[in-house]
Amino acid sequence: MSTRKIACLVIGAIAMAYMTGCATTVPMASFTREIVPEARIASKDDAKVRIEVGPDVTIEASEKTRLAETIEQKIGSFKILNNRNDEMKTYEVELLLTRYDKGNAFARAMLAGLGQIHIDGQVKLLEMPERKLVGEFSISKTFAWGGIYGAATKIEDIEMTFADGVASALTGQTEQNK
Repeated sequence: MSTRKIACLVIGAIAMAYMTGCATTVPMASFTREIVPEARIASKDDAKVRIEVGPDVTIEASEKTRLAETIEQKIGSFKILNNRNDEMKTYEVELLLTRYDKGNAFARAMLAGLGQIHIDGQVKLLEMPERKLVGEFSISKTFAWGGIYGAATKIEDIEMTFADGVASALTGQTEQNK
């Protein structure tokens, strides 16, 4: 095999590894009220997600349900490593979607940066039944890659990593720890 072919394969492999990083990169929460360790969602706790929509946000009821279920599933997988010796707590996670844009796959295929996918939100963690606010943060995920990779990436893919970021913030766990 020629040196040129090997170089092309290596560059291609690096490019693919780099490109998959964008859609799968977990967003970080920007806390306005930090969640203390005792209030993080733990393995025996119950958490329900409720999604509200901002004034300029358009989302189908089925998409809202899918996103809420995805976040609940991610919380379930992240919270397993959190053990607390006190009683079970019940939480409500309020997500106010401030931006939900599916973008345009055709535009993404034509040129990186066009047809971007966006999910932005403000999250409140409430301890029930008192609805005591124990944490609050904003979080956003944007996807802007172009080409075949950009065209093949859907809002559902970005919802998964957005949900990872929300669950990570609510449990104090990172994806690597779970």
